[in-house]
Amino acid sequence: MRPFGWAKLRPSMHIWKSSIRYRWMLLLFLFSLTPLIVMGTLSYSISKSTINEKVTEYSEQLLKQTADNIDTRLGIYKDLMMQVVNNNEIVGMLRKMDRTGPAKPYDIDSLSLTTKLSTIVAINQDIQSISFLSENHYIKGIYRWKDRTPSEVSGFLSTLEDGSNFRWFPTRFNTYVDSLNSQNVYVFSLAKQIYKTSDDSPVGIVAVLDIRGEVLKELGSSATNNNRDIQSFVIDGHGQIVSYSDDRMIGHNVSEVLGAKGYDQILRSGQMERRFPLDYKGKNLIVDYKALQTNDWIVVNVISESVLYKDSNRLLQLICIIALICIVFSIATAIVLANSISHPILKMIRLMRQVMSGDLAVRFKVKKRSDEFDILGSNFNYMVARIDELLKTVYEEQNHKRTAELKALQAQINPHFLYNTLDIIKWTALIQKANHAAEMVSLLSRLLRISLGKGEETVTVEEEIEHVQCYLGIQKFRFNFKMETTIHVEEAVKQLRTPKLILQPIVENAILHAFTDPGQEDRIQITCARGTDGGIRFEVSDNGKGMDPAYAQSLLKHQESGGKAGGIGLANVDERIKLISGKAYGIDIHSEPDIGTTIAIRLPYLE
Repeated sequence: MRPFGWAKLRPSMHIWKSSIRYRWMLLLFLFSLTPLIVMGTLSYSISKSTINEKVTEYSEQLLKQTADNIDTRLGIYKDLMMQVVNNNEIVGMLRKMDRTGPAKPYDIDSLSLTTKLSTIVAINQDIQSISFLSENHYIKGIYRWKDRTPSEVSGFLSTLEDGSNFRWFPTRFNTYVDSLNSQNVYVFSLAKQIYKTSDDSPVGIVAVLDIRGEVLKELGSSATNNNRDIQSFVIDGHGQIVSYSDDRMIGHNVSEVLGAKGYDQILRSGQMERRFPLDYKGKNLIVDYKALQTNDWIVVNVISESVLYKDSNRLLQLICIIALICIVFSIATAIVLANSISHPILKMIRLMRQVMSGDLAVRFKVKKRSDEFDILGSNFNYMVARIDELLKTVYEEQNHKRTAELKALQAQINPHFLYNTLDIIKWTALIQKANHAAEMVSLLSRLLRISLGKGEETVTVEEEIEHVQCYLGIQKFRFNFKMETTIHVEEAVKQLRTPKLILQPIVENAILHAFTDPGQEDRIQITCARGTDGGIRFEVSDNGKGMDPAYAQSLLKHQESGGKAGGIGLANVDERIKLISGKAYGIDIHSEPDIGTTIAIRLPYLE
């Protein structure tokens, strides 16, 4: 039994031991880099550990301070709300205004109520406005909401379902108006249902205290001492951002800041306070969060590891620079010592790549020292020369084969048309006064002149159109039929080259097989123009009986049925086009029964 793995490793180990380049590089790396790597690793680990401990302690203190500050401030707002809802005068005025019948206006305000509220909230500059909502009315407090439709205030009316509890609403962008101007500010809101002070029964009115959103941002900034390395923001229990340094993110989900993984770590962990690492958008982050005591909001602090370990990374960069200098020195030394051995090998590799790209003219320059590299180079030169010789032989054989195939395909053109035409000329000359015979002879002469040409494979588009016109003229004399023929050729393509004898078989196929109804108005339309791909496009269309699409495609595969010659002619033309122009060109057939047939010919741009 052969030992597994060792047989494959032995050749590579032999190369490693015998290579001067690798041995020198290994020794230099060991002596220059080992002490540096050991010292650098220890220094980096110690500095990183120390920084991590200090920053962790600092972040936890900041987070606790921020959460305590926000809890304290939210408690003040709750106390202020209690002053409003427990004020007998305010409650009385609200009950009286809300008794207004449904036929009265939806918006209600009172100068006395506004004055009373202004006195209460004047001592707190954080308050933007206070409003009161019921099922039938919007009662203005200090400022009026610009958008106060029933659908807009329905969320705040849900506070009626909470009994005497407070309900907090996340930050939103709101517009406040009065008789003089309007204000657009971000606010978060505190809502509470109002009860009668006499018997503690609900009156069906909700008080909404709107607080400037800048308050939360200022509390977070003051706790972090405006440290830009620590990002502090607030989210609610559903993950919606309540306060953020960029106001455009307010109202978005926290997953847009920390990703889905960060969202799950905060909102689905079930913990009130936690610290965890996070990889988001290629950045390594450290996230701390703490839930508030006042409501279900959460304070989140985010620190980037790139900032956290900035000092230790500088030490690592210094170590890497020194290591890089040592590596460069080692490599340069190894190259100088081993260059005489590696240079011939590298040169051989470059020559082989040139051969792989198709350049067979390269040769290895053999020196007179006749060592192993010279022997390898001589064998390489012989191999490349032999390959070049074989490729030329194959190319010549393929070229001869292509010429023979083209001549064979051209020889397949049905000669019966020429025989029948000559026979008609004879009978026409006997019956008539030879005028028609003379014209037919002229057409046939022009047709043969274009067909035979000078032995070339291509003619101009103008000559190909003239050839098919001669053919149509002869056919009209032959069968004495009435057919509307339309030919349109763009001026820009008349002098371009095209394979010859490609239109006549298609037109012949249409005349012989497309028109079978004597009462039909037969029409053939021939067009030639520049194609969308930059080439030439012929189209031959008829209004004949058409054919099944599957049968139409079989005509290009020599699979036509019934012994008709139409399929052979089309396949012949398609094959000749592909041999002359390439496989990307040829014939496309589009036909529908009882509608007609359109045959398109795609050709390259040949001048």
